[in-house]
Amino acid sequence: MKKNIDFSANGKLLLTGEYLVLVGAEALAFPVRFGQTLNVEPNEQEVIRWTSKEKGNSWFACDLDPCSLKIISTSDRQITIRLVNLLLSAKKINPKFLSDNQGLNIALEANYQLKWGLGSSSTLIALVAGWAQVDKFKLFRLISQGSGYDVACTDRKSMLFYQWNNGEIFINDARPGKALLNHTCFAYLGNKQETSEEVSVFLASENFTRMDINRISKLSLQICKADDPSVLCSLVEEHEEILSRILKKERISKRFPGFPGSVKSLGAWGGDFAMFISAMRNQDIKTWLKQSGLIDVFTFEELKTSN
Repeated sequence: MKKNIDFSANGKLLLTGEYLVLVGAEALAFPVRFGQTLNVEPNEQEVIRWTSKEKGNSWFACDLDPCSLKIISTSDRQITIRLVNLLLSAKKINPKFLSDNQGLNIALEANYQLKWGLGSSSTLIALVAGWAQVDKFKLFRLISQGSGYDVACTDRKSMLFYQWNNGEIFINDARPGKALLNHTCFAYLGNKQETSEEVSVFLASENFTRMDINRISKLSLQICKADDPSVLCSLVEEHEEILSRILKKERISKRFPGFPGSVKSLGAWGGDFAMFISAMRNQDIKTWLKQSGLIDVFTFEELKTSN
């Protein structure tokens, strides 16, 4: 490697199909403008120097031996172990990756607050896959038991339907209806969930039926296409009811009893982002949520990627 290389990857929100996407349901995913970039440049030292930043502020650093990828120094050993595992997994797929034993400066930077849970792991996987010139889904499968919808979002510019069924991935473009575009807001609730732990609990419980999977798949399509906000609210209410029963968790709407509409959990239930739907226009929804104490609130337009 003789020159700098740069990669970028989008973050995501999962609007429908949470959890059940792991067992074959078709889900609606939303690539967002927040994400991460990776810059790789050669250095004259015999070390791989890695730095991770969040909105310009360094939060993690480590030095690795370029030959063995053994840890020389680190600010967080557990994070470094996961990082080395990712690099070794990429090398397993492409043995030529990092084979020249060259010193490198590597800068990973997120343009959002990582606590939001918008896909710091999936974007990192996609970035390393691009750098290593390997298939991002193949790399993902070596290190994760997730569905991969988040990895699918990393290079997409618009919403998509995602299905992972019997080891096969199906991705189709999705065009949002007027209700999603004009009558929804998305807010961070202040308590990032550990997705891998939630996934393990869900898979162990097996508290769902084929009928549940099929119905959620149909709801994904209907929620995407809805033009009338009252129809969207009704569809979201049904989706929430199904997942609440399966997960044996209280619906998030209980936390917002005065909201004039419906509230839907996104991703791992309990604390990441939620979607708020109302007959009010999205800017009025945003004002209501801000006045209720939520800080990080976005309209659909404010979250979407730039085409």
